[in-house]
Amino acid sequence: MQSIIPEPVDADVPAWWRGLGLPGLADVHVHFLPERMERRVWHHFENGGPLMGAGWPIHYRMPVEERVAHLGMPEYEEFFGMAETFANVRLDTTMTFTDFAERRMPFPARLGPRLRDLGLAGKVLLGSDFPNIPHPYAHQIHALDRLGLGEDWLRAVCWDSAADLLGLSPDDTRSPGER
Repeated sequence: MQSIIPEPVDADVPAWWRGLGLPGLADVHVHFLPERMERRVWHHFENGGPLMGAGWPIHYRMPVEERVAHLGMPEYEEFFGMAETFANVRLDTTMTFTDFAERRMPFPARLGPRLRDLGLAGKVLLGSDFPNIPHPYAHQIHALDRLGLGEDWLRAVCWDSAADLLGLSPDDTRSPGER
């Protein structure tokens, strides 16, 4: 009988990443928006405001043609090939492996070894599409954990690879008042 990993709730997420020895989670996701809306969103993020504080920089200011999102879902194999071929291609896990995505566009189990290799090579980054998701945030984390690819893979995907790519430090996980 296969063991069942209990579905966590959002309040469990900090204990989960602390258990991996991480300073937090680096949730990296690329959005595709109409150009006018994208300009407004980028301005809002970079300049901050009453709901988000001082703001933060957008690190993916590149043409739509150069962005890759949602692990290439449902064209996983093709997108894995791009990540394996091109040094600067990264894939994000947004929505993939969740119950919602698995019902519609299941991840092919035969690609598991390539997913593990890509994750350990820094080519797979945690993404969630939060808050625009049809499940609790914890479910995305649970979906990654239940893949069974190991703690090194989880650390790479959930923090290390994004930290290397974006120059993040553990201080970046704290609010300005805590620094």
